[in-house]
Amino acid sequence: MKNVTRAVAAAGLALLSIGGGAAVANAAPAIPLNNGQEVTGAEGGAHGKFTYVIDGDRFCYSLDVTGLSAPATAAHVHIGEQGVAGPVRIPLGVPSTTSFEVAACTVVSDPTILEGIQDSPRGWYVNVHTSTYPGGEVRGQLK
Repeated sequence: MKNVTRAVAAAGLALLSIGGGAAVANAAPAIPLNNGQEVTGAEGGAHGKFTYVIDGDRFCYSLDVTGLSAPATAAHVHIGEQGVAGPVRIPLGVPSTTSFEVAACTVVSDPTILEGIQDSPRGWYVNVHTSTYPGGEVRGQLK
């Protein structure tokens, strides 16, 4: 939790406690991630939660995932309605492990991406990729 706190504090954002964990202040509601939302046929019961906030040209997030079938290879925010795979729009940094908690901010140079998320968050999703499920093992639609 200290690393999460440092990463968010370094980004110049405050934290609020939600259920004993940390989330980015002013973040959207916690978004559940699981296999059932993924369109890749992923199985295994991995799950997690995701929160985010848009701060100017920064997309700040916390991502907590447990029980992946193999170490994470990538995570992204994609444009795409529920049940539809879409292109990557924002890459997210994640460690190469099967369970992790990370918080960070990334600068998004195309303002239309952040505007699109703000205007219609349910048309976007986050997912975590593994070598077992290169198209994504867990997914959650933004809120």
